Amino acid sequence: MPDDQDWRLEVDLEQSNGHHGALERLVGAVHDEFSRAAADAQAAVGGSVAITHDGHRLFGYASEQQALAAAREAIESACGHHGLKASFATSHWDAELDRWRRVDPPETDAEMQTAHAEEVDAERIETQTLVCDVGATLRPSLEEAMGEWAEQMGLQCELVEHPHLLTTQVAVKVTGPHGGIERFRAALKTSAWNSIRADGFGTGLI
Repeated sequence: MPDDQDWRLEVDLEQSNGHHGALERLVGAVHDEFSRAAADAQAAVGGSVAITHDGHRLFGYASEQQALAAAREAIESACGHHGLKASFATSHWDAELDRWRRVDPPETDAEMQTAHAEEVDAERIETQTLVCDVGATLRPSLEEAMGEWAEQMGLQCELVEHPHLLTTQVAVKVTGPHGGIERFRAALKTSAWNSIRADGFGTGLI
């Protein structure tokens, strides 16, 4: 997401007939309908809103809340055309809280308390050892990438040598805020290095 696109429209889609059994049986065709609805909505709003599609959910990103209102109308129209119904939520990126804060409908007291608890948990300092499988030719680039991610996320990063590791495995001990470690783990997964797990050795809270 570009830095200036700090308004987000989240849209949950489902078949207007509500027959979930039929949806499961026709998941391929239904997925195509969601994709076409997303494409129609993007064509209608042009470049003012960036619309992404993830399963049964659409996201619209814009630099102004007003642009999302137009996107909502376009999405509602596209959903009607493709036999879908949608529920909407508008959020604004709160840089101080480092999260999306829902403004329409407003967050409930319970949701705000949950979000606050998650923020406190994200700042908890801990150490985890993550192990991932990697081919020999990819290992140097993986180690370099892990160092860069750790620096960006404010973590300490240390490669671990352990006798139980296979030659195709890399272990790294990361220390820092829990939220940063979770982002580090996500970066590994999205970069196609799989079989990531937290091993018992070298782990624990500090």
